[in-house]
Amino acid sequence: MILRLCEDLKDDIERITRRGQAIPAHTSLLVALRFYASGSFQSVIGDSTGLSQSSVSRIVTGVTEALYRKGLAEIKMPTEMNEIIQTKLKFNNISRFPIVIGAIDCTHVPIKAPKVEENIYYHSLNIQVVSNPDNVIMDFCARYPGSTHDAFIWANSRLHDRFEAGEFGISYLLGDSGYPLQHNLLTPFTNPENPPEELYNRSHARTRVVIEKTFGVLKSRFRCLHRSGGSLQYEPDKCAKISVACMLLHNYCIEQRIPLEEIIDDDFIMNENVEGGAHENGHTQRREVVRNFFS
Repeated sequence: MILRLCEDLKDDIERITRRGQAIPAHTSLLVALRFYASGSFQSVIGDSTGLSQSSVSRIVTGVTEALYRKGLAEIKMPTEMNEIIQTKLKFNNISRFPIVIGAIDCTHVPIKAPKVEENIYYHSLNIQVVSNPDNVIMDFCARYPGSTHDAFIWANSRLHDRFEAGEFGISYLLGDSGYPLQHNLLTPFTNPENPPEELYNRSHARTRVVIEKTFGVLKSRFRCLHRSGGSLQYEPDKCAKISVACMLLHNYCIEQRIPLEEIIDDDFIMNENVEGGAHENGHTQRREVVRNFFS
């Protein structure tokens, strides 16, 4: 996997090493991977590799930019009909919840407080992610500070607009109560009133748990995104790019079945209340799902 990445990123990585004594592309990639995996300060990584802090900084920036650009191109929702059908079947096999194309949630990535607008960041980024049943990340929105509500991020994301435009046909995302109930985003009943609604909630929870596992796997493999690795010591824009780089690498690891010895829990959980509540067409859609599949 590392050799393949070296080949794919060689031209971009070598651009950042053409000064003085050139650092080999594989060394640059391994230094960046070490940083993503540990979250250690650049000076610590420099001491362990024999590189200066400034060289490590330049390497991490360059490799991150290259992976970020690849992430923008490669992390994507299924659009071909056969891909959409296969994704729905895999979700259905978890707990028989129908017509699901993705599980959605947000996770906080700890960062140092920026010098500007420190109060809105809560020392974190709030990153929206959509996962498939295999824990592959299919979509992300990584531009909002930690104080931003999940529902706001969803309403202002490009993915929301794509769903409203009908790009995915009749397909549902599953979200928790931090999201508004909509015709294409189904949330659980706060107070289920009958057995079908209880069955809906159980199936919803068992299916949606894939996104929680995705966050656990992502942050276990790339501790720079987890508080156990400290916090990212950069401006928010660079922290967002590092997050996207790690999400791309996470997908590669899932697709190549690279083992992970320990999965840690997601961190930085914030209690949220729904802003804007449910949409009437969301109530209608959820009632139909209950009637047709859980009654």
